[in-house]
Amino acid sequence: MLFLYRSIHAHGRLLKDFVIRDLKARYVGSSMGFFWSVIFPIINLFVYMFVFRLVLNTRWSDSQGATEVALVMLAGIVVWTGFAETISRSTNCLVEHANLIKKVVFPSQLLPAYLTISSLVNMAIGLPVVVGMIALLTYASEPDVHLNRDLAQMNVADVEKPPDVDKPPVFHTVATLQLSRGLSTASRVRLEVGGTAVAGEDYLALPEWVTVPRAQVRTFLLIQPLKTPHSDNANRTVTIKLVEGDGVALYACRGVKDPRQNMLTIKLGDLATKPLSPTGELDSVQTVGPYKSESGYKPLGLGLSMVVLPLLFLLQGIFTVGLAFFLSTLNVFLRDTFHLVGVGVTVWMFGTPIFYPAHMVQRAGFGWMLNLNPMYWLIEAYRDVLIHGLWPNWMALFAFFGVGVVVLTIGSRFFKSQTHRFPDLL
Repeated sequence: MLFLYRSIHAHGRLLKDFVIRDLKARYVGSSMGFFWSVIFPIINLFVYMFVFRLVLNTRWSDSQGATEVALVMLAGIVVWTGFAETISRSTNCLVEHANLIKKVVFPSQLLPAYLTISSLVNMAIGLPVVVGMIALLTYASEPDVHLNRDLAQMNVADVEKPPDVDKPPVFHTVATLQLSRGLSTASRVRLEVGGTAVAGEDYLALPEWVTVPRAQVRTFLLIQPLKTPHSDNANRTVTIKLVEGDGVALYACRGVKDPRQNMLTIKLGDLATKPLSPTGELDSVQTVGPYKSESGYKPLGLGLSMVVLPLLFLLQGIFTVGLAFFLSTLNVFLRDTFHLVGVGVTVWMFGTPIFYPAHMVQRAGFGWMLNLNPMYWLIEAYRDVLIHGLWPNWMALFAFFGVGVVVLTIGSRFFKSQTHRFPDLL
């Protein structure tokens, strides 16, 4: 591994020239030049969004909308494209530059190194697209909020606890306050509650302002009757209307059949719930509260964690160049390596949670695959830093660093031990 450092230090100018030449050669003769580095990830995003989101209906969670899923995918696509490009091109780099290796004294170790650096630079050009979309969505727009009606299984005494297993579940009618995406800070929505039913007499009164906690996208409004509806009050109604948002925008209804609404009307006679009988239970009933947060949900945002990006680039470079040394050397002896790597990269891509959430793999009993996949650790770190404004999982990064050092050590030693044979084999 030390010989690589010494070689790069001794031939730094040559390495720089190779990187610049490669970056220019990518789009030589193109009118848009490096702008294609921005367009390619977006095109890939639309293709994969159509397949995985629209056709296969892949969802990260019930809490994430289409826009959030698109950005999560885009971050993974940009990182993976940079990695896959390096591996694919580096595997055949010694064969492609055989004329240099055979005819002159050429530092062949620069070939995998310059391809790795070139791909990282090209990847860095596409990352501002992700950051820009996050900034636009997070700071230039507010999430929509709307109402819908649902049945929820709850314990009247404590909505955060599951119902008693010895008793049949009790379903309560709730109005769900739904945000199009969660926020990194709490938001508030003002309600106007009316109708022909009397609050505090026919049903438990609801508050005027409802707070949606940070990282939450759904809050229930429990419509709890205080007495069994009879013929005289069964037709009485409870009307809930959204009139003001603090940190959120009221959804603009687009039609009568639109399931997303700004106003709900519920008849007491239609409530699928039991009335409260003991007066003492009134103090323990929670009429408003968030649904339990989903473990994998993280709101979008930018933060100070962006300073970790250079470290992620460095770790990715260490891991990638190590693989490049090993595969390029192996390809000299076994030319089928280039074709096997093409297939392997595709399999690896679909085995990495880029287009689907990791919890689906874990629930299917294949969580061990994620524990053995270094690129999963790296892509999750990029996502935390780029689109969630969070610090990465330091333990996962330390493990990735360890794997990268091992791969680089093995790859560089294998490369160095066979360097003298390259002119004859090529």
